[in-house]
Amino acid sequence: MDITAEPVFDGVCDLGEGPLWSQRDRALYWVDVTGRTVWRHDIGTGKTVSHSVSGMPGSIAPRESGGIIAAFRTGLALVDLDTGEESKLPAPIDFGIERFNDGKCDRRGRFFAGTMDKTIAAPIGGLYRVDHDLTVTKVAGDIQLSNGLAWSPDNKTLYHNESRPGYVYAYDYDIETGTVQNRRIHIDFAAANRHPDGSTIDAEGCLWIAEVGDWSIGRYDPDGKRMGGIKVPTQRVTSVMFGGDDLSTLYITSMRYNLSPEQLSGQPLAGRVFAAQPGVKGIPEIDFAG
Repeated sequence: MDITAEPVFDGVCDLGEGPLWSQRDRALYWVDVTGRTVWRHDIGTGKTVSHSVSGMPGSIAPRESGGIIAAFRTGLALVDLDTGEESKLPAPIDFGIERFNDGKCDRRGRFFAGTMDKTIAAPIGGLYRVDHDLTVTKVAGDIQLSNGLAWSPDNKTLYHNESRPGYVYAYDYDIETGTVQNRRIHIDFAAANRHPDGSTIDAEGCLWIAEVGDWSIGRYDPDGKRMGGIKVPTQRVTSVMFGGDDLSTLYITSMRYNLSPEQLSGQPLAGRVFAAQPGVKGIPEIDFAG
């Protein structure tokens, strides 16, 4: 593993997550979940700004019409970052026992977000799709801790991370209907000393997975074999996303959350955003079309 990530941008997150590159805005977005903040770095101006939001954002996506859609821990909302105005969306979820976590748009502009058991003990979570008309539909269940999503370049496979007990699933994906079937274990982390968190895919069809607890991002070929990865100077990396005008930069979020003072003294860059040049390019992300 001869590639090392370096810190970039201003700002430190308690629980950094959900990096997302917007080609339209030429900007990288990410969130601080516990800090209730949406961050944005504009590549053109070099400015980094933060926006406070009402809830804890597990994931976001820019909207075609402006603003973002956010999967807060206790609900979905359309958010105008300039004014702070939020419009809540109804969702068929019992937030007394589960909450939203990671999410992302497919290449038709549908927003997907997963849920997790609030106690991280039982497989009561699921995966939900928000369509262009803002209806919310459950597409998969029996998930304990839903996390990163990525679609294969041909749109025929959806990869879905379950951090506990530690699986990367592959589903057959129908891009026309936004439905999944034939779930199977693609990569098994259950016996490893690391957990799969956020993920993205490159133009060669390989998955990049934030491996929490292992100071690293792993790259996995389409058969699920680890091909190498990137070393990060903090133990708890959380998610990854290709960005930049040519999609050749891999951005990595991380967290300080629940690190002891002793751990923080050994990894003072925890909570920063990092960047690396892995030698491959990503695939453009699509804005939410709702």
